[in-house]
Amino acid sequence: MITSEYSTGLVRTSLTVMPRRGTLYAAKAAVLVAVSLVVSFATSFGTFFLGRNLLASTHTPMSLSQPAVLRSLVITALFVDVCGLFAFGIGALVRNTAGALTLSFGCLALVPQLIRALPAFLYNNLVAWVPGGQAINAMTATIGGQNPDTFPAWGELAVFAGYAAILVAAGAVVFSRRDA
Repeated sequence: MITSEYSTGLVRTSLTVMPRRGTLYAAKAAVLVAVSLVVSFATSFGTFFLGRNLLASTHTPMSLSQPAVLRSLVITALFVDVCGLFAFGIGALVRNTAGALTLSFGCLALVPQLIRALPAFLYNNLVAWVPGGQAINAMTATIGGQNPDTFPAWGELAVFAGYAAILVAAGAVVFSRRDA
């Protein structure tokens, strides 16, 4: 949404058309949220109903009314949207597609694995605060017990949304002050 304009130089054209940087940044974020919400909800619910139809021959009961299923589908869709905002904020900060992808992937996939190497007492204290890894399991689990070291599903999403909000806000500050 934002790094490709820097790589092609089109950010100067965008800023010429809309010189209010805050408005441009907010519009880009709003379009990202709107499109990704529609796509992620359609995908989340579509894959549930497809899976239910594919498993119909096994007589495995699947219903939106089962415990935690609807919550899991909604949180999965919202998680995708928050991932997009997380990467959007990083992209605004680094202004480079490869750098933004690397940092986003590193934060969401590598850091959770790296904290597993920490001593157990430290890992248990950090696992609830690190996006990705166990947080995804806590948000989307429909069967099994809650990991005592993580927040409940909505809490884990709120922690991750907090990180995304900080990055989007930092990106807005940098976008409004840095030259194109």
